[in-house]
Amino acid sequence: MWLLVSVPMVSIFTVLASGYLQKDKILKNEEGRINISKIFPKDIKYIAFLVLAFIAGMTVFTVQYNYFGKYIKASKLTFLIMLLAPIAYIDFKSHIIPNILVLTGIFARIVFYIMEIIAFKQETLGIFKSDMKGLLLGCGIFLLGGLITKNGIGMGDVKMYAAIALFMGYFGTLFSLLVSLFICSIASIILLATGKKTRKDTVPLAPFVYIGTFITMFFVN
Repeated sequence: MWLLVSVPMVSIFTVLASGYLQKDKILKNEEGRINISKIFPKDIKYIAFLVLAFIAGMTVFTVQYNYFGKYIKASKLTFLIMLLAPIAYIDFKSHIIPNILVLTGIFARIVFYIMEIIAFKQETLGIFKSDMKGLLLGCGIFLLGGLITKNGIGMGDVKMYAAIALFMGYFGTLFSLLVSLFICSIASIILLATGKKTRKDTVPLAPFVYIGTFITMFFVN
């Protein structure tokens, strides 16, 4: 039964993510017409990215539903990991985190809050409190980091973690932060050691946050 929900949902999220990433190619062409075929360009690396994003979405839904048995919780976290995929892709390519994607995440979370109020009632207050604590934690740490490190952490990273916190709650946000920053630190050391980056260069954070948040979804309720 859960496959009837997860496969169409993750497929739609994947198409929407690719549609956003390829929006310029879809809307701009020689004939001035919308070209839907441009959603999936003939690029092996890009197709591999979409396949991995789809697998990640399916994995999160499968694990969350089989562990908690709640469609809303599984759908909520699946949406988050699918939202982080294009954010990570754009940050890796352009060092930018689009506000529209962050706002989409926040709007979607409001919708999920309404669903949780209807389905869980008394549990919703505890969920909301945990999310607010996560919001203060994630934004607080990144704002502080932005003040301490020059050009190290941007407001895009702060807003990204604001959206993550609303989905993950306090402990999820904390664990995601720790894992993401740890992986980022290891990658930065390797890049410095191999000479691919210098100390003056910046490393896009969103790809590591994507990985760290994905890992977190297996261990933290």
